[in-house]
Amino acid sequence: MPDELIIEIRPLTLEDIPNLPEIRPTYRTDTILAVERSGQGYEVSWRLVERRLAQPFDKGGLYDFTPELQAAIRGRLKRGAAAYQRVAVLNGTRRVGLLDMAWQAWNETAFIWNLMVDLDFRRQGIGSRLWHLAVRAAQAWNARAITLETQQTNIAACRFYARMGCRLVGLDESLYGNVSEAPDAPITEIALFWAYPLR
Repeated sequence: MPDELIIEIRPLTLEDIPNLPEIRPTYRTDTILAVERSGQGYEVSWRLVERRLAQPFDKGGLYDFTPELQAAIRGRLKRGAAAYQRVAVLNGTRRVGLLDMAWQAWNETAFIWNLMVDLDFRRQGIGSRLWHLAVRAAQAWNARAITLETQQTNIAACRFYARMGCRLVGLDESLYGNVSEAPDAPITEIALFWAYPLR
């Protein structure tokens, strides 16, 4: 790596999209947020508890920029002013971060589809820079909130969004598949929904 690292954040272009796989947004964690559920019917409650795993959870290539994901990002880019997409670039050449946010007129919110930083470039302020750009863009849209989704396995992302002032507003146990109660079952990811109120 060069001695001097210059990270520029600029608008995403169509030419960037095929090169997004340069960003490695994977993670590995020793803990997850376990969901404790009680009650039944509509009188049900959930509680999230951070639990240590017997073996680390490795996201592996599940965040890879597949052709389908690239097509979705390209589609949002074509929405013009109804999308806000930025890429963080190292020394003018390598992409190391992405912000991909779109305006949702039906509920006056800005939805973050992707806020990702490469594995080797975390804890350098790139995520915070991208987040603050997202807030400014959402304010320019006069959005009432920024909304987004993470998984209970992504403790680092959960901590980041909580630190940025987001509130946890819901979860979906079925978004990624059926949850197994068996103690030796593989970890099933659960969707956690966050909101950052703007007005």
